[in-house]
Amino acid sequence: MVTLISNCQTYTPVAPLQEQSDSRKHLYIMEMLSEQLVTTPNKHLLVRPYDVIVGQDLSHFSFQSQTGAPILGRLYSLYFDIPGSIAFYTVGDNAIIHDLMNTDQVGEAYIIFNHLQAKIVHAYLDAIEALENIEDADQYSHYQIEKVAGLLFTELLREHESKVSKSGSNFPDREVKYATRDTQSGVIMKYVREHIHDITLQEAAAHFSYQPNYFSRLCRTLYGTTFNELKTHIKLEIAKEQLTMTTKSLEEISLELGYKALSNFHRNFKAQTGLTPREYRVQKGHSLSFLDEE
Repeated sequence: MVTLISNCQTYTPVAPLQEQSDSRKHLYIMEMLSEQLVTTPNKHLLVRPYDVIVGQDLSHFSFQSQTGAPILGRLYSLYFDIPGSIAFYTVGDNAIIHDLMNTDQVGEAYIIFNHLQAKIVHAYLDAIEALENIEDADQYSHYQIEKVAGLLFTELLREHESKVSKSGSNFPDREVKYATRDTQSGVIMKYVREHIHDITLQEAAAHFSYQPNYFSRLCRTLYGTTFNELKTHIKLEIAKEQLTMTTKSLEEISLELGYKALSNFHRNFKAQTGLTPREYRVQKGHSLSFLDEE
């Protein structure tokens, strides 16, 4: 089933968790066709045309226009027979979609794909919509939809390192030691983000049952950077989100990120962006008179 979204400034999808079994899985695919602010239970995200969200339950999402223009998008509700085209969903040793289909994180896990401007995924979604709209659809139509969806997932996972939003996605929580590298990096980044106020290398390593030295090397392998540099990157991304998507004061944001002094927040933010937090907020069109003066 395909739901077309238009002529609204805000949208909350009717996309609750559907029955899952060993022989049949269900996923929602949400394609953005306009720039939107997405709100989930634990974060705010800015998504752009052709970005795609995949998950078992999207009912806890809400979408809001950022430009004043109507929200545009398509919501797909798709069932998959197992076994069947499942081989298409695991490209080589990449099990991102497979992990998502089989997560125990009911209603919480989702993956956001971006940088899809080539529109190949968009074309596959056009084909699925056309198949869904066939009158008197039969088992052949369902078979074709599964095949096209398999090609869609194959395209999403091709060069997936540049397409999967690791900071925006909520990866399935699996035993990290036995997960794929993509799931490992997503789960670790999610945990660090949720505990950014006071997380340390030792605490993160202990949470995932690693020795600190090994966990430090794992971070270098997964992110090409140190754990502290990863923390700095995540803090910067959260700060940008809070500055552009909320009316929180600079002091509030600084405290939430774990800075002991507002001056430290200013200094570190400017070192990374070339702008002070207030300058960044004003540049993005959020000049609010009641915010702290620098």
